Amino acid sequence: MHVIRLDHATINTSDLQASLKFYEHFLGMKPGFRPPTISIGGAWLYPEGGDYPILHLIDKKREARDNNFDHVAFRSVGLYDYLAKVKATGEWYNAMPVPETTLVQVQHHDPNHVLIEVNFDNEPILPEDIRS
Repeated sequence: MHVIRLDHATINTSDLQASLKFYEHFLGMKPGFRPPTISIGGAWLYPEGGDYPILHLIDKKREARDNNFDHVAFRSVGLYDYLAKVKATGEWYNAMPVPETTLVQVQHHDPNHVLIEVNFDNEPILPEDIRS
């Protein structure tokens, strides 16, 4: 198992429309495909000419003083090696397919309680390994 690249950053926003306008205006990013089964509002933003989203916005009401950084995600290979490492810690984690995509994501926390998401493409997860 090894990391290929940073996959995306996720920001919580209390004003989704203002955030969409900001990132389009300043960085040229536009909303694109996002699985419709995701239950919380938000958007996935794609760079101009890009085929994968590099910024995820989550529509989440928060106090202005709260940290709006949600998690960091990496694209990786070697799903089952990674799952074995995560399971061996005995700590909390989620592992699940992303609906309507070929991705599987594994989520857990780093020692600073930052949510880490590791995405694996075209590496199916066994039903008994899904944990959400």
